[in-house]
Amino acid sequence: MPYETRWEADGVLWVYTGAMSDDDVLRANLDLYDDPRFPDMRYQIADFQRVDAFTATAQTVRKLSQMDREQSARNPAMKVAIVASSPLTRGIASLYVLSAGDTSWSISVFDTLDDAREWIDT
Repeated sequence: MPYETRWEADGVLWVYTGAMSDDDVLRANLDLYDDPRFPDMRYQIADFQRVDAFTATAQTVRKLSQMDREQSARNPAMKVAIVASSPLTRGIASLYVLSAGDTSWSISVFDTLDDAREWIDT
């Protein structure tokens, strides 16, 4: 599996590795939405530092952001931190942020996991 879900006290950390596909990205989010902890979560961290190929399409990234906007009704105060250090993953993260548009969630992109965690804690 190209990602690992790590539940933490107030949120979730996804660590993605290797080659990512449309299905991988969507599956991680669908699993999250179905989890009973979702409405009470404070944050999501998606760590893409170990991704070396990303075959997800722009259409899927836009679909993901639409799904997240819809789910924000269930948890309006979510923080989403995306850790993306390569040009490829930063480009995909930027597309997600732009596609998310008008949402109650706070979304930001970081170069390191430490920076993402510092922002989550503010």
